[in-house]
Amino acid sequence: MELSADMAPAGNSPQAVSAGPREDDLSVGIGLASLGFLLAGLGPAVVLLAAELHQPREHLVLLSSAFGAGLLLVAVIGPMVMRAGAGRVLRVAAIAVALGTVAMATTRLLPAVSAGALLVGLGGALMVLVTPVLIQGRAAAARLTRVNAIASATGICAPVAIGTLEHLGVHGRFALLAPLPALLVLAIRRPVPSPGGRPSHTARTPLPAAGRAVAGWVRIVLAVSCEFCFVIWGVARIQDTGASTASAAALSSAFPIGMAIGRLAGVRLAGRSGAVLAGCLTAAAGTGLVYASQSPWPVTIGLAIAGLGTAVLYPVTLAQFVGTPGLAPRHSASLGALASGAAVLAAPGLLAALDGFLSLRVAFLLPIPVLVALLILTPRSRT
Repeated sequence: MELSADMAPAGNSPQAVSAGPREDDLSVGIGLASLGFLLAGLGPAVVLLAAELHQPREHLVLLSSAFGAGLLLVAVIGPMVMRAGAGRVLRVAAIAVALGTVAMATTRLLPAVSAGALLVGLGGALMVLVTPVLIQGRAAAARLTRVNAIASATGICAPVAIGTLEHLGVHGRFALLAPLPALLVLAIRRPVPSPGGRPSHTARTPLPAAGRAVAGWVRIVLAVSCEFCFVIWGVARIQDTGASTASAAALSSAFPIGMAIGRLAGVRLAGRSGAVLAGCLTAAAGTGLVYASQSPWPVTIGLAIAGLGTAVLYPVTLAQFVGTPGLAPRHSASLGALASGAAVLAAPGLLAALDGFLSLRVAFLLPIPVLVALLILTPRSRT
């Protein structure tokens, strides 16, 4: 799950929009790169921890739900938290993610791991919250797609690192410690001044149309739901085809690889009217391959294709939502976090529940109706 936005708050003076695009992008990029690595490692970590604790993997879906819970909490307290300044919030987020990462990587005690996952969820949710606030303006969609492409690229490394350590006989969860240096750098960086300033005119902005705002919010839920089904359960699907845990963890990097390629291409394609249609069709094709095959490599290729299509869905849907006339940036950020939290809590948990009643193979058809619903709700206009 990554971010996008395509317009600054109405009436802000150009000088008040940002402290500097390069400084903002660097700070946000460090945070999202670390978060991208950890989120891509969640699926393999769940499978490994289930094996260590001799528990069914669907019982550990709460670890992935922690990020969603953090998003929900941050959505509620977001406007109040942002009074401290987006730069300071980003530093606190980095500290929380660092502490949670240590707990998740170094202990086998489920309560401690769960607490660590919650800290990562809270810190990651704060990063999600401040990103569209720190990066605004006409070029925001391209800039945010670019930094999120970096986050997707770092996500490629997580499954590979976890699988490599497992092959070497070392606990694969230790690989989750890799982002710690970057998080510490972010924690000690000088806070980036928040975009702000007084409006240059006093004209009132129109209130957002309720139907348009609700439809935009639901589109974010659908986009994130599809993405997290693959993020959390892709490695388990490969494992079910007969691959070892270590091999499945490494092969699951196919999804973040597809995401990274899709987001690099999305820098130019995200604003086109057919971006969501192309993304949904590509993701559906990949989903079909993940369902149809019972061999590791075709499923891996399906994950890569699904990642390629899914890559543009969240940036575009959030850009559309943030661009809703009359919706203040601080409110759109909180509501966007709320939408993401609802999706992260619901989709992986629903897929895990279906895994308990059906096979995981059949459960992986869940993204298809989600993508169809997203297409139905997508406006027929440029982002």
